[in-house]
Amino acid sequence: MRRLAIINLLIVLGLGHVVGLSWHINREAIEAISLKVFSVQGRAAFELIQTARHWNAIQGKVYVPVSEATPPNPYLRNKDRDITDNFGRKLTQVNPAYMTRQISELLQGSEIQMRITSLQPINPANRPDAWEAATLQQFERSGQLERVERIGGRYRYFAGLTIQPECMQCHEGQGYRIGDIRGGIGFSVPAVQVDQLVSEMQQGSSRIHLLVFVFLSIMGVSLFSLFYLVRSRLSASVKAQAELQQLVERDELTGVLSRRALMEQLSTEIKRSSRYGQALSVLMLDLDHFKRINDSYGHPSGDQVLKETSNVLLRHLREVDFLGRYGGEEFTVVLPNTACLQAEQLAERLREAVSDCRIQLPGGEQVQITVSIGVTSCSRGELDAEVLLAHADKALYLAKQQGRNRIAVHGQA
Repeated sequence: MRRLAIINLLIVLGLGHVVGLSWHINREAIEAISLKVFSVQGRAAFELIQTARHWNAIQGKVYVPVSEATPPNPYLRNKDRDITDNFGRKLTQVNPAYMTRQISELLQGSEIQMRITSLQPINPANRPDAWEAATLQQFERSGQLERVERIGGRYRYFAGLTIQPECMQCHEGQGYRIGDIRGGIGFSVPAVQVDQLVSEMQQGSSRIHLLVFVFLSIMGVSLFSLFYLVRSRLSASVKAQAELQQLVERDELTGVLSRRALMEQLSTEIKRSSRYGQALSVLMLDLDHFKRINDSYGHPSGDQVLKETSNVLLRHLREVDFLGRYGGEEFTVVLPNTACLQAEQLAERLREAVSDCRIQLPGGEQVQITVSIGVTSCSRGELDAEVLLAHADKALYLAKQQGRNRIAVHGQA
């Protein structure tokens, strides 16, 4: 009896150790999920700010009335920074950087904080803190453009900004070139906001582990049963993490690659193209007049159009091609081992397929849509994802300028 009691005690202690280890592993996995959750939130906020900055930049110059909240920007030194309108009001130019800083100042005092910063700030107020400076230096060494961490009681997300052609007006004198990392935008929120999203998972995990321990201790299962259960639980944990990874890599609405997964795939294909000397092409597609659909039929109808359009594109792409949602109504296609002429032909087939499609909306209406497509290809001397996407975007802009529902190739007049 004494020996049996000792064996039973050892079994209980062994089970407690194994279940405790499993609980610890699951808790770490759940904490990692919280970082992924905030990474998605931070990326969405960054893309929203980037869209606003892009809008500001493509307007040429944006002017607002001078006020106490918006004085002239002393770090913007172009001669037409300040003007007077027909009503005698004094106006001052608000460039993307000034606009971003004003938004960050409006957020001061709230739980969400935003900062724009640089290792070479024109505005001294934009000097980075220690974490931001280390992050920017890491970006310059590694080429990465995103970092997320939990520091103290806050989650911090930081994404890099690269020099685009429209940036050179203000930054050329600092020695930057197109594509250089010139700074970044960071967001932070109290950790409790993100932790609440996974707290139920943590509680559920604790309850499950406690029940497993009590059940196994009472039943006194054999070592084989213990091994089988632990293996099953570990498999379930791996499956849950795989499902989470699937959510991160796929666009929630259309099911195609997310922007982050698309950029990773493009980087992989660029490396493969460089290694084997293969051609590589990229298509940038934009739904023509998509805003009219949202305005006329509502956003659920707009979502239906995006899903159906992605399905049409997938049906007409090759198995080796990669389709991702770049943002809003923009899609990007990566075409491995594809020269420019082949890419043009495929782009034309996609354009025709979308144009021929009639989409049934939730309200019963049918709509016909068209797409404009920008085409670009990279040579061995142009193996850079940002530059390649910028060329495709310029070609897309040209296609829209020429009347939409057409393709344009980067480099053509």
